[in-house]
Amino acid sequence: MAKPWRRALLALAAVGLLLAVRLYTSKQDNARGLIHVQRSLMGTVWNIDVMEEGRPEAARQAVEAAYRELERIDGLMSEWKPDSPVSAINQAAGGAAVEAPEELCAILRRSVDYGEKSAGAFDITWRGMGRIWRYDEDFVPPSDQAIEKARANVNYRDLEITGNLVRLKRAGMSIGLGGIAKGYAVDRALGILNRAGFANALVDGGGDIRVSGTKNGTPWQLGIQDPRAERGSLLGRVAMTGGALVTSGDYERFRMVDGVRYHHIINPRTGRPARGTTSVSVMAPSAEQADALATAIFVLGREKGLALAEAENVDAMLIDEQGNTHRTDGFARRFEAAPGKERSQ
Repeated sequence: MAKPWRRALLALAAVGLLLAVRLYTSKQDNARGLIHVQRSLMGTVWNIDVMEEGRPEAARQAVEAAYRELERIDGLMSEWKPDSPVSAINQAAGGAAVEAPEELCAILRRSVDYGEKSAGAFDITWRGMGRIWRYDEDFVPPSDQAIEKARANVNYRDLEITGNLVRLKRAGMSIGLGGIAKGYAVDRALGILNRAGFANALVDGGGDIRVSGTKNGTPWQLGIQDPRAERGSLLGRVAMTGGALVTSGDYERFRMVDGVRYHHIINPRTGRPARGTTSVSVMAPSAEQADALATAIFVLGREKGLALAEAENVDAMLIDEQGNTHRTDGFARRFEAAPGKERSQ
């Protein structure tokens, strides 16, 4: 495992990225009227595309407002920022309840609801166990004893929310909103663009995507990564004029040890990386819903995961460890496989 000083540096680097990285690119394609702005935030790369509709300055101002909203949500919901309300809840675990903003309490309640719907496959208290899974250069799989000890800190039912008071019942418990807050932020950013009068837009937060309208009169074309090919090699794409597409995969953050892939999507019920699935893509009305359900379906696997998608009235595609594709009927109708990438259903 990483030495304490190295872990501290990694943590500081992560915080620094969230707080300080302001590098971005901005370009306007005058022929097509598309404004594109890319920035680093929340530990990932964000892209916002807006059709400027003959109002380029207003479009740029709307994009700036959308990014300010993303920064606000990061400050509210990041477990990496020591002064965030989430950090205050985590620091008080096992003690008194902490008063939290209503916006945060609302997403915590919805997170608990996703935990119930998925029989615990989605669990925002996973972070109580997450410290033993560090995918740095010194990665070593944790022992069975360490996993079992850490797993005792994970149970969304032990998160108490009473009005605006939030409490984690036991010391050692910790909330991490990485499986839902980014999707929520995507929804909020797109809403700002739409309310500013820009109906044709796309917000992409590291693969959590929501769109509205069209790009130059045609649907937005959203690609889906092949989980066992180099970055940028697509399984296929879907055309969308509204709604969200979110993909979770075991290729995003992992280490290989003795031929075994240890990845970042942890099954809260076992304390170990979820097995049987390599990628899940979910299409849903909101990015928040797609974000949470993509994680839950990945953990649940083919049968229970696709059953959850059907129950929640969303469309999903799951790639299993044998490379086979499994889709809801709605996803199958909308998915266009890349040449040579069609796989068995």
